[in-house]
Amino acid sequence: MKVVLDTSALIYLNDFRNFEEIITVQEVVEEVKDKISEMKLKSLKLKVVEPSKNSLKKAEDAARKTGDFEKLSKTDLKVVSAAVENDAVIISDDRNVQNVAEELGLEYVSVFNKEISKKFRWKKVCDNCGYSSDEGDVCPRCGSEMVRKVVEKTEKD
Repeated sequence: MKVVLDTSALIYLNDFRNFEEIITVQEVVEEVKDKISEMKLKSLKLKVVEPSKNSLKKAEDAARKTGDFEKLSKTDLKVVSAAVENDAVIISDDRNVQNVAEELGLEYVSVFNKEISKKFRWKKVCDNCGYSSDEGDVCPRCGSEMVRKVVEKTEKD
């Protein structure tokens, strides 16, 4: 199996023998701070890639469509992009990453947590007037706080 690892996968996984190819992005490598994970990094035949702008745009567009964009870091988006480019399985406990992977038709595996059971669409909704938008923290209509809410749940593909 060809896999793309996020930071949690690098830190918490201990057995990498079943993976034919292990891929990640430079930002994940830079996030690893503890000594044990640094030793793992040095022992792995890790392919560090820089995803293309095209695959990064695909990941960003999917994240905007699901409403996960504001919750994902640039590193998360690059991990998803690397999986798109390399036709690989994402290993991540991040439910936002899994939701975007699901939107893109990518396979994913969780390390500790249960994988998502449904695909979600999120919107920002004003607590005061009910205005909804894909992004933003302040309602442009009334100035109240916008909160993230699930607006649609669908079965996984």
